[in-house]
Amino acid sequence: MVRFLIFLLFSAWAIVSAVGVVTFSNPIYVIIWLLSCLIAVAGIFFTAGAELVGALQLLIYAVAIAVFYVFVLTAVPWEKAVKKDSHYRTEGVLSLPLVLLLYLEMVVVFLLGVVASPEGKFREAIAKIGNAEVVGSVLFTKYFFAFEVVSVVLLVGMIGAVLIGRKESQTYEDDTA
Repeated sequence: MVRFLIFLLFSAWAIVSAVGVVTFSNPIYVIIWLLSCLIAVAGIFFTAGAELVGALQLLIYAVAIAVFYVFVLTAVPWEKAVKKDSHYRTEGVLSLPLVLLLYLEMVVVFLLGVVASPEGKFREAIAKIGNAEVVGSVLFTKYFFAFEVVSVVLLVGMIGAVLIGRKESQTYEDDTA
């Protein structure tokens, strides 16, 4: 019962923080609300017994991604950015069916997970060797090829970001000269 109450607390915290992310227009407040939401989601993972995923949530998202957003915030020349006071209402209305479809998918995945959970596919392995070891063994045996493909895609994206950033910095230097 206590775990359920803690889960409800973290869930409410995550929902309030997510609403703060989409309602505030100041980028600093948005980053603070996003960081709050990421910490709440990590708390949900810890409450659910997924300590490895909660720790990865804190390390990767709450630290690395939030710091990246702060760097982007400081690097963007805000005085040159064009402010638009209008909202994109037609895009919001057109994207509503897609958002509803994604929520429906989340509900179906959740219900399938609840149905498959009592079968105890991983309970014996988790009890025997631990949560992190089970995730590692499944990741590096059954999903090894997908893991390597994702790492190559991330490497290509990182190299592309460096090349694009270098071209933009040269463009800014050419404009000032």
